[in-house]
Amino acid sequence: MEFLKRNKEILLFLIKLGALCAFYFLWFSQVVWQLPIISTYYGHFVHYTMVTLTEGSVMVLNLLGYKAEVFNVRYIDLYDSIMNIYIKNFCLGIDMMFVFTALVLSFPGKWFNRLWFIPLGIIGIQLINIGRIVGMSLSWIILDRGDFVDHHDVFNLVATIFIFLMFTVWVNLKKKPAPSGAGLP
Repeated sequence: MEFLKRNKEILLFLIKLGALCAFYFLWFSQVVWQLPIISTYYGHFVHYTMVTLTEGSVMVLNLLGYKAEVFNVRYIDLYDSIMNIYIKNFCLGIDMMFVFTALVLSFPGKWFNRLWFIPLGIIGIQLINIGRIVGMSLSWIILDRGDFVDHHDVFNLVATIFIFLMFTVWVNLKKKPAPSGAGLP
């Protein structure tokens, strides 16, 4: 009983996080397309995530001097390569965005801070994903092969490190500053 009292906050955090992850991974992600109203809004989110990923990647490639173009929302045509990039829904990083959101929602903090912190983290994950698509595209253009490294593993590793760092920032936002004169002799 003493253990529960001493660790109440962390246990509550773990229960909230577990419930959110169970909801998303075991139920929501499986049936979302069958939910009439929710699937429409989720579909818009997926669409705009796809558009920002493909358009952002093409913009970076063009800024670097490589010709590329988006067609049919999911395809990136690499003019200097025989290969095109096709992006599927599971390449969007939505699961990583959810994990970040669940961490921030589960850990105590001010709701006002969540309103800017969660979008900031989602934008960061999207920028990491754009970097992945640009890197994969450049590997096809420059090296004529895109599978020299598993881009999913690299994205997951970099995004996980980013989520960890952002969550650390979130935890530190909650810390109260030490009273003035604390720790001084």
